[in-house]
Amino acid sequence: MATEQTEEFVAAPSKKEALFGTIPVTREERVWGFFDFSWVMIGLAIATWAFLIGGDVVYFLGLKAGIAAMVVGNAIGVGVVVVSVLGDTKYGLEHFSLVRAVFGRHGIKPLIYIVNFLVCIGWSGILAVMFGRAAVNVVNQLADTSYDGDHFLVALFGLVALFSAWLVVVKGPVALKWFNRIAAPGLSVVIVVMLFFLFRDNSWSDFTAIEPLEPFGDPLLDFVMVVEFSIAGGLSWWPAQGNLSRLARTQRSAMWATIVGLFVVTIIAQTVGLMAALVYEDADPTSWMIPLTGAGFGIVILLWIGFANITTMSVQAYQVCVAMRQESVKWLSNMSWPLLVGIFLGLSSLLLIKPSAVYDNFFQFLYWISVAYAPIIGIVLVDYFLLRRQTLDLRAIFSHKKGDPYDFWGGWNIAAFIGVAVGSAVYILLLNPVSLEQYVPGFEYMTASVPALVSGGLVYLVLTQLWVKRAGKGGYGS
Repeated sequence: MATEQTEEFVAAPSKKEALFGTIPVTREERVWGFFDFSWVMIGLAIATWAFLIGGDVVYFLGLKAGIAAMVVGNAIGVGVVVVSVLGDTKYGLEHFSLVRAVFGRHGIKPLIYIVNFLVCIGWSGILAVMFGRAAVNVVNQLADTSYDGDHFLVALFGLVALFSAWLVVVKGPVALKWFNRIAAPGLSVVIVVMLFFLFRDNSWSDFTAIEPLEPFGDPLLDFVMVVEFSIAGGLSWWPAQGNLSRLARTQRSAMWATIVGLFVVTIIAQTVGLMAALVYEDADPTSWMIPLTGAGFGIVILLWIGFANITTMSVQAYQVCVAMRQESVKWLSNMSWPLLVGIFLGLSSLLLIKPSAVYDNFFQFLYWISVAYAPIIGIVLVDYFLLRRQTLDLRAIFSHKKGDPYDFWGGWNIAAFIGVAVGSAVYILLLNPVSLEQYVPGFEYMTASVPALVSGGLVYLVLTQLWVKRAGKGGYGS
């Protein structure tokens, strides 16, 4: 039924308009089956960000507790994201077009042009720095130099990575599919090679005997800190996952491919990162690749992982640029695709001015992502599953007429923004993303992301039932 409605709605536009814009994608236009979507997810999972998250665990936990915390955190974060984007696959909708039914046609603009834009700028910049640092470590090995993580060559190689991502993204999701068919299998081999070298010189008991670097001293607090930024790592894929899942042929293939890649393979990659970080007492994966495997293998692995980072940057650039092409923002929707992608990646390059500024505070960057995304995702889940029972009016989503179901108050759903404000406040009270202080008790038992998600969704549910519905807004029950 949903597919028939979508096909009727988009009978006129071309496939190119659907893949590079916000028009719903019909089943025939979708480019990824389970096989290809799995490679995309695996390519995302094994890029350096997974090794970096695993490496950051070394500050708080040892191996056994670290693996347990990462499993719990990723299960929550990825699980929530998988469920929250089912509507994107069902309707073939660009992610933030679906969210119009929650925040309104104008209400999605702060989410797209501020929240999602800044998060993706941060992700792309961090990945570019990783690429640059990996390349500089190769230079150090080959030329017997000792350039540090803020050397100008890091920025130069980072620019090369961003330009390479641009070359991929301008070709669209078909290029991403073929790029991942190459990158993901190679990255799987990289994990096997790294595990071989890790266990060549160390036993399981050797790893479990190594203590974390800077724990708080409270085992429960240390554990939940890792659970928290593991949740945040999962939640950070929410917009990208929505805009990738719309290109999957079925909800089932999208769901299982995501679980395989962003959960199972991610846990494996993060565990490898944690093990190496414990041995070398350094969270930065670019610093221990060569010492771990030797110069020959280390250089190859660094180059391949740098290559894989281009995949992740390409995915981020694709989803954010598609989201920005809302038809209500004419100058962006009419801008050429290569120019739009170039502007986004060009702004990402600003983080290369001082590479260590964000890179060395990576897990705090993840916490900030949860401050924004956790309550938003909670609200979207409540709206789509509880209030609308997984049924949307596609014509109303793309309508700009005053008084239409998703117009709310002049295109803004005030109840949704109140829910976001409450959820974000709950998060910051439980965990300050900058100082890591807890202003109210309970973080070590609940995390901060889960209460933020639940409180945002609950406030939204109450306000919708008592206010929005009674005001005749939102098209509920129609």
